[in-house]
Amino acid sequence: LYPDNRAVADWRITGTYLEFCNCDPGCGCNFRGVPSSPEGNCQAMINHVIEEGSFDGADLAGAKVSWALWWPGPIHDKGGRGRAYIDAQTDDQFEALSMIWRGEEGYGLYEIFNSTLDETTAVERATVDITVDGKRSRVAVDGVTENQMTPLTNPVTGDENEVRIVKSSGFIWRDGEIAQSETFRVDLPEMSWDLSERHSVFSTFDYSN
Repeated sequence: LYPDNRAVADWRITGTYLEFCNCDPGCGCNFRGVPSSPEGNCQAMINHVIEEGSFDGADLAGAKVSWALWWPGPIHDKGGRGRAYIDAQTDDQFEALSMIWRGEEGYGLYEIFNSTLDETTAVERATVDITVDGKRSRVAVDGVTENQMTPLTNPVTGDENEVRIVKSSGFIWRDGEIAQSETFRVDLPEMSWDLSERHSVFSTFDYSN
């Protein structure tokens, strides 16, 4: 139970994960916990395509969530901002995913990230346009964000550079194919950027509380 004696829901979601951030490809946060971005801060758009899932018996399959995030420095120094866009097929899906993304229903990713934000993640219902195509995947929310990943290439031969990062205890992803952004754009009042050739990841996720 939570301190207010509200019961924790029984939930699990699995599917495809797409990550974009302003670090150099690889992202220093995966190694030393601090960003390797030229800006010295963390700007990110992380995306989940839920292929299977349930929340206290309600089906969550088919939903998509894009989460825009910004911190003035390393994530653990706090002071961040967050806004999540939920593409839900039903009102029940939207309400369940809103609670999860606000960190109200457990799991490290959501509890930890929300604890580093000045205010709990704002949640909106929107159409999230995602094309899953490995390291060429694309994510867009009309009027808000556009993101296109592309493979890393060898600067001499032009061949695709196959790079993976494997983390035995990662709570966001554990086996990520590393790519770079061809487009990485967010336009919101509380955060805005237009970048390219930065870090991106194609992976899978499996979360439960």
